[in-house]
Amino acid sequence: MSVTDFQPTLPVEVQPTEAEFDFMEQSPPGLFPQNQNSNFGFIIRKMWCDRVTEISGEQTTMYNEKFPATSTQFLDMHEQQYGLPMAPTTLTIAQRRQAVLNRIRVGPFTRTRRQQIVESYITATFGTPIQLVPVGVAMASAGVPLYGEGGDVSTLYKIVEDIPNFNYTVRFKNTVTPDEVGLRRELDRITPAGISYTIVYVATP
Repeated sequence: MSVTDFQPTLPVEVQPTEAEFDFMEQSPPGLFPQNQNSNFGFIIRKMWCDRVTEISGEQTTMYNEKFPATSTQFLDMHEQQYGLPMAPTTLTIAQRRQAVLNRIRVGPFTRTRRQQIVESYITATFGTPIQLVPVGVAMASAGVPLYGEGGDVSTLYKIVEDIPNFNYTVRFKNTVTPDEVGLRRELDRITPAGISYTIVYVATP
């Protein structure tokens, strides 16, 4: 059989270089016979999935950082919003979150809720049951011993509402001095904007 003239002569087959391997691997399927099973589609899918996962993670972070109860990275913004020191080094993340939550006005503003808060601070001050004087200590010098007994919380305070002026007054007996700073913080938390209150100490509530 004779050789036809002007036929192309193929070069001797050699081992492909690393650059050629990379080019074939990242080329679309079908461009080269060696690339019919290319992982190019896998690479594209992986790039897409990685980006979707990244966006999903960013959305989750933004959602968590929106609420003080779950915020970590942007907790200082919540502290600034409510007038607290920003990123104090002496407090843990949990303590900083609680400090912010204590400033947020949440919960229903009802008479029952308000009374519970006031009574809880009286209880925290005097114990449960409330002891107005130490048990067993004589209070009279004429020979008639008077002993302290558990007090009724409702007799130690009274809340007077001034509805037309959007105000209410918490009246304590002048001998009852609860933690007023903490009490005001809790009353601020539940009292709606536009309603003010006053705390006074009187002989008869």
